[in-house]
Amino acid sequence: MWLALRFVHWPLDARRDDEATHARVVVAAQRQRQRIVAACPEALSAGIRLGMDLADARLRRADIEVFQRRIAPERAALARLAGWAWGYSNEVHWAIADDHIECSRLVLEIGASLKLFHGRQRLLSSIEQDLSGFAYRYQAGLGTSPQAALAFARAEPAIRQDGVLGDLPIHCLCLANEAEQTLAASGITHTDALLALPPAALARRFGRSVLDALERLQGQRPHGLSLYDLPPRYDTRHELFGAIDNTQGLVFVLRRVFEEVAVFLSGADSAIQTLRLTLIHEDEQTTKLVLKLSAPSHDARHLERVAHERLSQVSLTAPVLAIGLTSDRLRRSAHDQRRLWAMQAESSEAAWPGVLDRIRARLGHEAVGWIHARADHRPDRGSYHADRPADAEAADRIATDQTSAPRPIWLLDVPERVGADEARCFRWISGPERIESGWWDGGQRRDYYRVLDDTGRLLWIFRDLGVASADAPDYYVHGLFG
Repeated sequence: MWLALRFVHWPLDARRDDEATHARVVVAAQRQRQRIVAACPEALSAGIRLGMDLADARLRRADIEVFQRRIAPERAALARLAGWAWGYSNEVHWAIADDHIECSRLVLEIGASLKLFHGRQRLLSSIEQDLSGFAYRYQAGLGTSPQAALAFARAEPAIRQDGVLGDLPIHCLCLANEAEQTLAASGITHTDALLALPPAALARRFGRSVLDALERLQGQRPHGLSLYDLPPRYDTRHELFGAIDNTQGLVFVLRRVFEEVAVFLSGADSAIQTLRLTLIHEDEQTTKLVLKLSAPSHDARHLERVAHERLSQVSLTAPVLAIGLTSDRLRRSAHDQRRLWAMQAESSEAAWPGVLDRIRARLGHEAVGWIHARADHRPDRGSYHADRPADAEAADRIATDQTSAPRPIWLLDVPERVGADEARCFRWISGPERIESGWWDGGQRRDYYRVLDDTGRLLWIFRDLGVASADAPDYYVHGLFG
C-alpha cells in the first residue's frame, strides 16, 4: 500500500512564516510571464489562483506581497520532511515541482508499517496530526501503486481513499496536454474506459505514453520515482522571510528550526552531538556558533536552550537573512525505555547532560569536562581531562588493569615537601605502596603512604626512592582524601 502527499503550495508553505498577516504569493517565470505558483489562504479567498498572471492577481488583491520562487530552500525543506517520513516508512520517494512534475510531493510505502502502527487508520491519523502541526497544506491519496496513490491524491476528496481506479478522472493521470485533449475528443473522461480497452488497441489509438501511464497506475511498470536516502549528517539552510536584527527574534525563529531538526532526527531514529549554527547576513557574510552537547540528543527544547545561552553572548553585526545548520554524523538514537511507558518524570541521570550543556554554553566549552583514566600507574599521569565521556569498554578495560588501592580525588599540581618535625606528628594508616613505572620517559620510583596529620586531614604522601636517603628520608604530600 502506498501513500502520496502532494504539497500544492509548497513554494510558500516551505518557508513556514506563521506570523504572516499579509496576503502572500510566490511567482515564477513561465513563458516570459510572472505566474502564481503558490498562494496563502488569504490570497486564495480573494480569487487568486495557481497559474494566474501576476498582473491579474494584483487586480483581485492590490496589496499582495510577492516572492520569487527559490528552488534550493524548497528542496532543503522537502528533504527535512522526507526525514520525518522515515518514521513511517523505510521507502520514501520525493520530488520538487518542475516543468515535468506538477507539484512537490512525497510518496511512502506504508504497507509494511501497518502492523507497527496497529492498523491503517491509526497510521494515517498520526501522519495527519504531524502535518497539521507543521502547518503544511497537502492532499493525500492511497493506492496499490505509487502512481495510483498520486492519482487519488489529485482527485476530489470523496474518492481519495478506498477509491476504484476506474472512478479516476483522466486529469488525475497527469498526462501530456495533447494526450488529454485526444482522450477528451473521444469522449473518454474517466479511466474505466481506458481499462476496458485491450493494451494493443489502447497504444495504437492514443499512443504509447497513455498505455505506459495506465500500466504504472496498475503497478505493472516501474514507477520511476526518486528514492530519498538518509544523509550521513544533518545539513540544511533556512531562508527567512525578512531580516532579523536582534537575538530575541532569532530565538523565536530557532524554536521552529529546532523543531524541524527534532522531527527529522525522530524520523531517522537518530541523534546528534555537535551542531554548527551559521547566521547568514547580506553578501553571504556569516556568524558561526558551535553547539556541542554532552551526549547525543534529538530533543528540540534542549537544542533551543543551549542555543539561547550561546546567543546571549553574541552581538549581531548585521541582520540575519538565513540560518544554516550542519551536524556531525548522525548517531543511532539511544531510546529511553521510560518513554515507552509514557512516564513523565525524567531521571536525574537523563537530565544531567542538559545541565552540563547549558553551563558550557554560558561559561565556555572548556569550563566543563570529564576525567578519564589512562593506562599509566604514575598518579600524575593516570588521568586526563576530556570534553566528553569515555568509551565504556575502554574505561572498564583500564579500570580492570588498575590497582584497587585507595586513591585521592585531589592531587596537588606540585607535590609539597614535608618538614621533619611535621612528619613526626603523622599517624601512619597504611603503606608503603611501591609505584615504579615510566623508565622510558623519566620514570618514578616511589613509596606511597596514607597518613593523618595533626589537624585530622587524610594525606597521601610519598618518599622518592631515587633521591631519598634511608637515614633522613624526604616525604612529599601528593594528594588529599575526602
